[in-house]
Parts: sequence; C-alpha cells; structure tokens
Amino acid sequence: MVLPKLALSNFLNRKTRVVLTVLAIAMSVSLVVSVTSGYTSIEAAAYKFFTHYVGSIDATVTNKNYASGVPETLVDQFKADPRVRNAFGRYDTETIFPAPPAKSAEVIGVRPDDPQLGQMYFESGWWFNSVDGDVCVIDQGGARALNIPVGGEVTLTELDRKLKLKVVGIVHKPDVMASFRPTIYVPLHTLERYKGSPGQVTKISIELKNHSDAERFVADWRPKLEQLDPNLKFRSAGESRKLLEQNLVIVHLLSYFGGLISMVTATFIVFSTLSMGVTERQRTLAMLRAVGAFRSQVAGLVILEGILLATLGAALGVVLGIAFVHALAWKFDRLFYAGVVLSYGGIALGVGGSIAAALVASLLPAWSASRVSPLEAMAPLATPGRARMPWACAAAGLVLIAIDPLILYGPMERLLSLFGASSPAAAARLTRVISHFAIGLPTILVGFFLLSPILVWLVERAIGPIVAGMLGLRFALLRQQLSSGIWRAAGTGTALMVGLAILIALQTEGRTAINGWKLPDKFPDMFIVDFNGIPASEVSKFEQVPGIKKGEVMPIAIVAPDLPKGFLSLFGQEKGTLAALMMTPDRTMFIGIDPDVAFKMIDLDFREGNAKDAERLLKQGGYVLVTAEYKRLKGLGLGGTLPLRTTSGMKDFKIAGVVWSPGIDVIVTAFDMGRQMEQRTAASVFGSNADAQRYFGVPKFMLFAANLNPAVDKDTLVKQVQRALKSEGMRAGDVRKIKEAIESDLKNFLLL
Repeated sequence: MVLPKLALSNFLNRKTRVVLTVLAIAMSVSLVVSVTSGYTSIEAAAYKFFTHYVGSIDATVTNKNYASGVPETLVDQFKADPRVRNAFGRYDTETIFPAPPAKSAEVIGVRPDDPQLGQMYFESGWWFNSVDGDVCVIDQGGARALNIPVGGEVTLTELDRKLKLKVVGIVHKPDVMASFRPTIYVPLHTLERYKGSPGQVTKISIELKNHSDAERFVADWRPKLEQLDPNLKFRSAGESRKLLEQNLVIVHLLSYFGGLISMVTATFIVFSTLSMGVTERQRTLAMLRAVGAFRSQVAGLVILEGILLATLGAALGVVLGIAFVHALAWKFDRLFYAGVVLSYGGIALGVGGSIAAALVASLLPAWSASRVSPLEAMAPLATPGRARMPWACAAAGLVLIAIDPLILYGPMERLLSLFGASSPAAAARLTRVISHFAIGLPTILVGFFLLSPILVWLVERAIGPIVAGMLGLRFALLRQQLSSGIWRAAGTGTALMVGLAILIALQTEGRTAINGWKLPDKFPDMFIVDFNGIPASEVSKFEQVPGIKKGEVMPIAIVAPDLPKGFLSLFGQEKGTLAALMMTPDRTMFIGIDPDVAFKMIDLDFREGNAKDAERLLKQGGYVLVTAEYKRLKGLGLGGTLPLRTTSGMKDFKIAGVVWSPGIDVIVTAFDMGRQMEQRTAASVFGSNADAQRYFGVPKFMLFAANLNPAVDKDTLVKQVQRALKSEGMRAGDVRKIKEAIESDLKNFLLL
C-alpha cells in the first residue's frame, strides 16, 4: 500500500505534470486508434468501391438452356450455407420496345432488396418496394424515346399478352447503351407471371462472407447442382474483382505497418514523458533513498506511476481517437467513401499497447531512479550527464542499424545453401522478407534511438551557443537542461523521427503501389453512332474536329456472319420473344477494329497469346481474337480455327489470342448490364476492319470510338463532327465520368 500512496501523493502534488503526462499518453493512444480505424475505413471504402465498380458478387448460377431458367428455391438453399452473406435471383428477358424505331429492350425482374440496385444513379423517382405490382423503373434512354416522366405508363406486349406498368423511377445508364437498348426493371414476381414462369429466375447471384472462398464454394456446390439439373452452370467472381483485391493486399500490409509504427511512436512518447518525470523528481527520489527506501521500491514506484498514467491516458485516448476520425470524416466526407468504420482490434491494441509501452518505457527511467544516490538529494536539480555515455550508446546503435542492410544484402543464399536448402534463391527471398520485418526494422528503430543521445550531445555543443545567444539565454542554463535530461530529449527526437519516417514511407509506398495498379479505366472516352454510315475514305475527317485527339479515332465494323449449322448454341431461345427472332444460335458477331489504334485505346488482357503478335496477325488478315467467355463455352483458344461464312463462302479464321477487358467488367457492374454484355461478348469475335471489308463486304462504318482532349463538351463535339462529315442523326455516349470516378476513388484511398 506504500507505493500506491506515494504515487497518489506525487500526482496530487504535481497536478499540472500529471495532466500533461496523461494528455501526452492520450495523444499517443489516439494516434493508434485513429490510424487503425482509418485503415479499417479504407478497407470499407475499398469494399464499397468494389461493390459499385467491380461488384460484390462471388458466384452466379445460370442455365445453359436459357429458356429453362433456375429454380428460385435455390436462393434459400444458398442463404442457408454459413459461408454465404447474401443470395438473390433475377429474371432477365427481352421485349420489343414500344416506341419507334423498332429495337429490343432489356426487361429485368428484381426484388427491392437486390444489392445491385443501390449502385445506380437516379434522375428522378426511386425503386419500387415490393416483388409484386404493375410498376417499373426505366432508364433515361427509354424515358426519352417514350417521352414519359415518372408517373407515366409503359406497355409490354408479347404475342397475346400485355402488361401495363406505371413508371416510378428513371435510372441513368450510359447514353450509348440506353439509346439503343433501353432497360426496364419490373418486380420479380410480376415479370415471372407475365412470362408464365412462376418460381423460375434466369440467374442467381451469390455474395460470400469471405471472398477468397469463391473457388472452394463453387467446387462444393457444382456436384449438387449437376445432380439437380445438368444444365445449371456455376461461374466464379469477375476478373476485375480478383485483380483489384490482389492490389489491395498492400493496403492491408500498410494498415498493420501503420498501427505497429504508431505503437512504437507511442512507446517513445511515454518514455520521454516518464524520463522527464524522473529528472524532475531527482531530489525526491534521493530523499526516499536517504530515509531507507530500497532500490526496488524506488524502481517499482516509477513503473507503477507509468502504468497508472498509461491507464488514464488510454481511456482518454480512445475517446479522442474516435473523435478525431469522426471529425476527419465530417470534414472530408468524399475521402471516407464508406463512412467511419471503427477498428475494435485497434482500440484494444491502443489500450493494451499503451500499458505495455508504459511498462517497457518505464524500465530505463526506473533503472535510473533506482541508481539515485542519497547524496544527490543535496545536489543541484539537474546534473549534466557524463560525456562518455553518448559515445557508448552511439556505438551500440550503429551496430544495430547495420543488421537490416546485412539481412537484405548479405550472403543469404550462400548461407542457406550450406544448410541444405533445396531452392536457395526462393528461400532467401522469403527469409529476407520475414527477417526484415521481424528483426531488421525493430533494430533500426532501436539503433537510431540509441544514436539520438550523441546527436543531442553534438547539437548542444555545436548549435547551443548560437541558439542561446539568439534567445538571450545563458548557455550554461541551456546545456544543463539538455545534458541532464539527455534521454528525455533523445526520446522526443526519436518519436519525431519515427513519425516523420512513417509519413514518408507510407506516402512513398502507397503512391508506388497505387501507381502500379492496373486500373480498369483504359477504354475510349466516347462512342459515336451514325446510322447512315461513314465511308472509310471519310474517317480521317474525324481527327480534324477540334477536341478529338490525333491518332485516337477508331472506326468499328459490326457484321453478323453465319456459322456452320449447330456450331454455336450459346443461349436457349425463348419462344415468342425478341430473343427468338434476333439471337439465332448459328450466327456470331464479327467486330472489326483497327489493330494499330485498338491496342492503344482499349486495355485488353491476354489470357492466351500476346498483344504484339495479335496486332501483327490481325493486320496480316484471316485472324480473330475471341473472349475468355467464348473459350469457356466452346473450348476454342489460341491457334484454334473458327469457320465463318463470308461473301464468297465459308472461310476458316485462326484465333490469334484470347482476351478479356477490365473496362468492360466495370461498365457491366456499375450500370447493371451483365446479361447484355455476356450475350454479346460471348458470341463475339474481334478481327480487323480490313477483313470486315474484304470478307464481309462492309461498305461503311456506323460506330466510332474516340479519345478526347480535356474539358470537351459532348454535345458540342457531336455537332462539330456532323458538320465536318456532313451527316445528321449522330448519337454519342460519353464514358469519361466513369473513368474519372474510378481514378479519383482509388487515389482517395491513399489520401485517406
């Protein structure tokens, strides 16, 4: 009971010092809480980013025979799996849009709790709140074609069936898609009854609690689905999601690294504060020794005070840390994309770590206090330290600092080979990484801490007289304050050093990591459509229009050649619908591109082959690129042969590569266009414009992709293009906002 009474007495006699000490510890704890909660908020922001641009869906179930659908009861079975966070079904179909000119419209039956619905931007109105009801949400392209606002009516017609729907919302989609293929959202059960397929959906989407379990989940469920219906097929997460999740590994590493360094900084702050207390109470501690206190009692008193102060500071620090994060979120709400997400592990680390840091940090001051001689009670308050002490610590510090370079650049491979490692190079890389974080970094921090006293000593002697003269102080007084509390000054300097070092390291590593990310934003700024067609000889006039980048205009030829009978049965036909009239299984879509321009404007990830060879082969002629989905369906890959009917008969085209576009995945998810893109990309091949003209007789181009100079207005540009080409009726779709949003949101992670 003696030590607690002495500690309490000391606190009451030095209220200001106690308050300042508690505040110093509280600030260090708030640093830990702020950093860990900040990085947890980053992860939440990243997840929300994925949900909007890349999607949170880990697997989907569809039917190979599209007309048969998937039993809706499977949704509940998936939800019963403990690995599943959410599962929901949709009914996707097509209809003839009730407005001239004749075109198809996408009709999607959804539940109001469908998580993908909340990702889209509304121009007016909102979603319906039931799975039943004669209501709908339509995109702006359909609303413009029908000239109807919210509250108007849309009538779906199919054979002898009609469905009149009231428009309750208008959602925004890319103009280039919405203008030519509108989308209508209908309550799920309403659409099922209209189609005569109650209890059937066309797709079930599954979101897992742990996204890394997707492949295992699919493997576990595939045999069950095959037993239920052999035509049911499983697909795991989209490639963009996997790619960005791999890139975010660095964010997880930085979060742990930032929390660890925060604790190190807190340790030095606590050490500096306790050292100051020991220095201030040098006479008091000497008096305790003079009246009979043991060395262990004096040391225990300092340790107890450190733990008590740390406990008080930790409690206050948690409150301050949470308040700081919320204040930042209030001020910079654009950066906190998903709001504040507290890290309870970080709070526990801050509280427990501060107490542990206080214990560790109090050891040296306690040792110093236990060595106080009773005779020092009669000495001046501050006694300059011995000159030889900094040199010894500096030597030890230099030895510790040299350990990490030895780990990273030493003969690690040679040593491991002597110990019989089967693969010395691989083992050396792993050993270096583990040793760097486990041994190298801690020894660097401790080494520089031990180097700090000599720096304080040198600065005092080199700059002290100048500073004393500038401030009008006696140099002896300034020297006494530094030399007598050299470890206090060293702790303060080290805390500042660590803080500045981690700020530079996080900024450098973070910018390096994000600049190395493969952002899914490399696709053309604008697509322009001219239904009258533009001859190849007139295409060069595009580049003469102000605002269009030189050399970044690409005409796109689209033709639907025949395949051998029965060659490509991609989707089942729905009897009596537009799909039965338009999606014939023995035709494909040949998309002609300019190889010289396409690979610069569009990010194509080659799953088989490479861009250089593919560009050369497409220019050579008689070659095509197929999508990864195409290969999954037909098993045709690099070097395979695809027969297409040309104007002069069947011709075998060789496959120059299997590709996938991250940008397509982003557009598909952000604007809920999965079925449209799946049908078109799966049944599409990419060839050259020269082949489109040579083998399929394409006389004119109706679709163009272009990159624009900054701040170019879409409508103004279209008018200028029409004047330059003397054409009317052009329509354009601007996707620059999508690209800007992707880039700004990802860069905001680093700022956060």
